[in-house]
Amino acid sequence: MATDPNFWPDYLEQHRNPTNRALHVAGTLSAATLLGVGLARRDWRALVAAPLVGYGAAWLGHFLVERNRPKTLDAPLASLAADVRMAGLALTGQLAREYRRYGIPDRPSLVIRQHPPSAPVFEPVRSDDRRG
Repeated sequence: MATDPNFWPDYLEQHRNPTNRALHVAGTLSAATLLGVGLARRDWRALVAAPLVGYGAAWLGHFLVERNRPKTLDAPLASLAADVRMAGLALTGQLAREYRRYGIPDRPSLVIRQHPPSAPVFEPVRSDDRRG
């Protein structure tokens, strides 16, 4: 992972759209599979296809869905490590917890306003809190 402690939260911020995350996870898993097959069978075509499929899916998510610039262009190795980390967290059901940990909405339609600090925080009404 990058030495910049803000890389992971910045990475999460760039991947708020669930469709973008799904494309990243699918691309990461497909690339890993192609890499494994290519190494096991010594098939250069699978080895060449691995990064094309992995980055192709991820970049579609950025350019068509999220409409932002991929972190890969700035920090390729850190971005690759973050892709693998995100895929692992998504597959184990722990990714939403990471978004909450850093206070980042995990959907693009949510906006967290940090100013003014005295602004009320939205909390959903529970059924037992409703008044008649």
